[in-house]
Amino acid sequence: MANFEGSDFDTMKPGAKKLFDYLRQHEELVIKDYKRLFEAKSTLLRMVKEYSDVFNVTEDRITLKKLETEVGPDVYLQARQTVHSELQRFLVGPFEENEELGSFKRPMQLYLTGKLVPFGSTGSVEDERKEGIETGVIIEDDSIEDRLSSRQMFRPSSMGLSFKMKNLGPITIQASWATYDGDTYQRTPHTLRWTVELKEDIQKEELSYSKVNPLIDKAYPGQLHYSWIKRNGLYHVSVFLLNNYARESYPEQFEIMFQTALDVTVKAQDIAVFQSVADRFNVADELLYREHTELATGHGVGVDWQQRGEATRLFTTWLPFYELPVVEHTMIPNEVFDMKSLSELPAIALKEKLDKLPLHYEKWLALQKAHISTLAPHLQTEVAQNVVQVEKIITRLKEGIMLVCSSDEALEKKAFQFANEAMLIQRAQTQVSSIYRSTGKRVAPVYDGSWRLFQIIFLLMNVAGVSDEEHADRNVVDLIWFPTGGGKTEAYLGVAAYAMAYRRLAGNVDDVSSYAGMTVFMRYTLRLLTTQQFQRAAALICAAEYIRIRNVHLYGELPFSIGLWIGADSSPNLLKDAQEKLDLLRDGQEVKTGNPMQLLNCPWCGTELTAHDYQIKDDTQHIRCHEPTCLFHNKLPIYTVDEAIYQHVPTLVIGTVDKIAQLPWKKDMFELFGRKNLYHSVKGFAYKHEGGKRGYKPVKKLSPPTLIIQDELHLISGPLGSLTALYEVAVDVLTSQEGKKAKVIASTATIRGAREQIRHLYGRDYLQFPLAVQKQNDTFVSREVPVTEQPGRLYVGLCSPGVSNKIQAIQLFAALTAITRSQLSAAMDPYYTMLGYFNTVKELSGMLTTFQDEVVSRLDLLDSDKIFEHSLVVEEMTSRRKSYEIPQLLSQMEKPYDDSEALDAVLATNMISVGVDVDRLGLMVVQGQPKTTSEYIQATSRVGRKYPGIVITTLNPMRSRDLSHFEQFRSYHQSLYRHVEAMSITPFASGALYKGLRGAVVGVIRQSLLELSKEQSANAFARTDELERLIERFIQRAAETQLDTSELTQEIEDILAWWQIAADKYAEKGELSYKKNPNNGKPHLLRQFGEKGRGDVSMPAMMSLRNVEGSIEIEVKRK
Repeated sequence: MANFEGSDFDTMKPGAKKLFDYLRQHEELVIKDYKRLFEAKSTLLRMVKEYSDVFNVTEDRITLKKLETEVGPDVYLQARQTVHSELQRFLVGPFEENEELGSFKRPMQLYLTGKLVPFGSTGSVEDERKEGIETGVIIEDDSIEDRLSSRQMFRPSSMGLSFKMKNLGPITIQASWATYDGDTYQRTPHTLRWTVELKEDIQKEELSYSKVNPLIDKAYPGQLHYSWIKRNGLYHVSVFLLNNYARESYPEQFEIMFQTALDVTVKAQDIAVFQSVADRFNVADELLYREHTELATGHGVGVDWQQRGEATRLFTTWLPFYELPVVEHTMIPNEVFDMKSLSELPAIALKEKLDKLPLHYEKWLALQKAHISTLAPHLQTEVAQNVVQVEKIITRLKEGIMLVCSSDEALEKKAFQFANEAMLIQRAQTQVSSIYRSTGKRVAPVYDGSWRLFQIIFLLMNVAGVSDEEHADRNVVDLIWFPTGGGKTEAYLGVAAYAMAYRRLAGNVDDVSSYAGMTVFMRYTLRLLTTQQFQRAAALICAAEYIRIRNVHLYGELPFSIGLWIGADSSPNLLKDAQEKLDLLRDGQEVKTGNPMQLLNCPWCGTELTAHDYQIKDDTQHIRCHEPTCLFHNKLPIYTVDEAIYQHVPTLVIGTVDKIAQLPWKKDMFELFGRKNLYHSVKGFAYKHEGGKRGYKPVKKLSPPTLIIQDELHLISGPLGSLTALYEVAVDVLTSQEGKKAKVIASTATIRGAREQIRHLYGRDYLQFPLAVQKQNDTFVSREVPVTEQPGRLYVGLCSPGVSNKIQAIQLFAALTAITRSQLSAAMDPYYTMLGYFNTVKELSGMLTTFQDEVVSRLDLLDSDKIFEHSLVVEEMTSRRKSYEIPQLLSQMEKPYDDSEALDAVLATNMISVGVDVDRLGLMVVQGQPKTTSEYIQATSRVGRKYPGIVITTLNPMRSRDLSHFEQFRSYHQSLYRHVEAMSITPFASGALYKGLRGAVVGVIRQSLLELSKEQSANAFARTDELERLIERFIQRAAETQLDTSELTQEIEDILAWWQIAADKYAEKGELSYKKNPNNGKPHLLRQFGEKGRGDVSMPAMMSLRNVEGSIEIEVKRK
C-alpha cells in the first residue's frame, strides 16, 4: 500500500487507525467479519463513513482507497516487459530501424550479440591497404558442409536450427539481417525468403543473397542452406544462415551481419516432436512432463516456436526466453482453515471441519484415477504407484484427524489447539514486528492467520508419528516438496509447535524432568539460512511462552526456549568469551567473529536490540527487550552461547549440520541430548557424576528430541552429504531411547532420487508430500497457473560469441542500468537493484572492480547526455561477509530506488540460494550456468516473489553445457524441475570413512559413556560390555541404510584397537587428552587434518564439515 496522504493519520480516531492498519496488512476486510476489529457492525460502518476519503466500500467488503501514486500489478508487469523489450534494442539492436550510428559508434562495439562474421575471421587486426588484403570477398565454390563442420563458436559465421518432420513437404524459410555501411555506419536491412518443396531425391540446397539480387551494385553477404537426413522413420531437417564473406583477420564492420534471424514455417501435421532418450529410463519424467514438447533446437542460437492454425512457426532468437508459471495454492470451496477457529472449536465441530480435507482429497484422487485409462500401459503403472502413495497420505491424514478429534480432553486435541494458537500469535506478532522495523509505528496484532491447504494436511498427517514414539511413522521421513516461497517453513513450524505442546501435556507438570529437554532439533546447512530462520522460530517460541504463562498448570514452570547452536565464528562457545565480546560492543568496537548478538530485533515487538540487552549474569545468558511495554521486557527465552544452551537445553535448538562434527572434541555435548541429573530454576540443568550442587535439585534424565527437522535437504549431497550421513548414524544413536527414534521431517524445493538419498542419510523410508499423480505441479494442494492469468518468472538467455564473459557482463549490467534509470518510477523499483549471481568468489571479485570503472565507462557511451547518475553503489554477499553484516545488508536491499541508501547492485555467490527473502527484488543476472539445476532453481527463486520477476542467464559459448542450454533454452526451462540432478550420498565409501568415521565413532563413545567424556579421560577407554553394545547399535543403524557395511565394520574395529593401544600406552591418569593442549606437551588422541600431533598415537578427525573438498587424493590399487 502507498503511504496514506488523505486525512491526517495522527489525528484519526483509534478505531479508524485500527481499521487502517488492518487494511494495510491484509488489503480488505469482509464486512461480516467485523468482529475481528469491532464489537458492533455499526461501529465499523460509522468509521468508514466518517473517513470516506480513506476507506472504500464495495459490495460486501472494505478496502483502502487507491491513491493516485499507487502502483497496480499490471503496471509492474508493463515495467518488466519494458526491461525485456529494451534488452533486445540494447544488446542485439537496432535502436532504430534505419539508424545511422555516426563515426564514433561502431556497431561491433555497440551491439553485443546477434552477429555473424566472415568465414575465417580472427581476432588479429590488420591494415588491409598495407597488406593488400581484399575485403568483401564472397565465397563462391566452397563446400558449405565443410564450413558448417568447422564452425568456430567464438567467432561464428553461421547459425541455424533443426527440427523433425513426419513427412517431407513444403517449408518456407525467411532470413533477415542488417549491415552497417560507410564511415557513419548507415544500417541497411536485408531479407531473403525461400519456399522449398522438400523431396526424397534432393537432400540439400543453397540459396545466396547475391544471386537472388544480382542488380544490387554491392555483393552483400548472406547464404541459406538446408539439408535433411532420415533416421528412425523421421526426417531430421537443418536450416542454416551463413555469412559467405571470406576473411583471415579481424573483419571490417560492413562485412559483419548484424541482427541475424531465421524463420521457418512448416505444416503442423508434418512437424514431429523431439523425444528424450532418457525417458525410457525414467518413466516418471515421461508421465509428469508429457505435455511439454520440444519442436526444434538451435545451432549457436536460441530457438522458439508457435502454433498458427495449421502451420507451425520455428524461429531463432538471440535472447531466448521462457516464462515459468507460478504454482498457486488451491482451496476447498467455501472453507478456510483459520488458526483461531481450529484453536477454539470443540471436538465434534472440529471433526466436522477437518473431515472436509480427506473428503475433497479423495474426490480429487478419483478424478486423477479417471485419467489412467487414457495413458499408455507403461505410464499407467507409474500412475498406479503414485496413487498408492497418495492413499497413504490420506490414510495418515484421517488418523491425525481421528486423534485430535477423539475428545475435548485428548492430549492430541489440546496439543493441536496449542499449535494453532501459537502459530496464530506468531504470525500476528511477526507482522507487528515487521511493521515497527520498517515504519517505526506500533500497531495492534491482528489475529487472522489461516493455514494453506498443504500446511494443515502436513500437520495432521504427522500427529500420530510425533505423539506415539512406537508408531510406524517414526521409521518414515516425511519430505515436504514445494516450490521456494510456498510456505514450507510454516508447515514444519506447525509440527514443531505440536511436538512441543504434546511433550508438555504428556508430562507431569510437577516433575520438570518429565517434559524438559530439547524437543525439536532443527538443522540447516548454511549460516545465512540458519540466522534468518532463527528469527522466525524465535517468534514461535515467544508465542508458545505467551501461552504457557497463562496456562502454567498445563505446560509447567519451565519456559519454552530456543537456542542458536552454530559455529564459534558466528556465536561464542563460552560465556566468558561472550562477555568479552559484549564489552567490546558496548565500547563501540567491532566484533568480527563470535558475536553473541545474533538476534538484532525483538521477535515479539520488533524493537532493535542493543549490546546492553545482552547480559551474562548468574553464570548464564540473559537477553531482554528494553521496550517497557513488551511482554519480554525482562527476559527473552533465547540463547546464543553454546555454554548457555548446554545449561538450559532449550525446547527448540536450531543449528547447522556441521556442528555435529564437534562430537569427539567437546566434553559436554551429551548434555544437549538429555544427560542431566540436576536442575536450577534460573541457571538451568547440570550433570554431576556424583553428589549434588548448591541450589540445584536432583532430576531424572531428560528425554532426547522428539522431532528432527532438516531444511533444504537438497544441499545434503556430495561430500557434505556423505559425511553428514556418517555423523547421522551417531546422532540417531544419541537421540534414540530404548530403540525408539525421533520423528524426522525434511523439506526442499528441488530434489531427485529422494528415496535413495533419505535411505542413505537416515536409514529410513520416505513419503513425499504433496505428490503429483499424473501431471507435474498438479496436486491436490497446488496447481500451475497459466501465465495468461498471472505472470510467472521470466527467464532470458544471453550468449555472446566473440566476446569474453567479462565484456558480456559489462554490457549487460550497463544496459540494465540504462534501461531502468532512464525510465525510473515506482513501477521500475523491483528492477532497480540488480542481483548478480556468480558461481565462484573469484569471478565475483573481478566484477566488483569492473562495476566501478568499466560499467561506468559503458554507461558514458550509452548515456552520453548524462540523463542519470553513472556512479553505482555495489555490495557483495558472500561467505567473506561477517555474520553481523548479513542482516544489515538484507535490510539495505529492501530500500526502494528513491531511498538514499538504495543499492544499485548486489553481487552474490550461492550464499543467496536459500534464505534470502527480500520481496522487493525482481531482477537477477546469473553469470554462467550454475553447476546444478537445483542450484539454478534455488538461486533464481530469490527474485519475483512479490513482483513479476526477470532472470537473465549469461552463457559461455565455449562451454558445451552452457551452449546446449542456450540452444535448447525453451525446452530446458519449460521442464526445469525435470532436469534436477539426483543427489549422491555414499557415507561408507573409503574416502568418507577416512575423513569422518574416526570422529563419529569417538564422538558417539565419548558422549554416551560418561566416564570417557572429560578432556583428560581418553585413557580410561576399555572394551566393556556397555561399549560393545553401543558399537553394535552403531553398526546396526548403519546397516539400515541398506548399503554394504563390511568395510565400515572393519574400520570401526581398527579404530577401537588403536584407541586401546593409546590408552594402554598412556595409562597414567590425565596423561592422554582428546585434543592438543597448547599449554603443555602431553600426547593427545585426536588432531585435525593437516595438524601435527604430539606423541605417536594421535590420528586425524574433522572439526567441521564445511570444507570437505580441500584436496582430492588419487590412489591406484594394483591387483
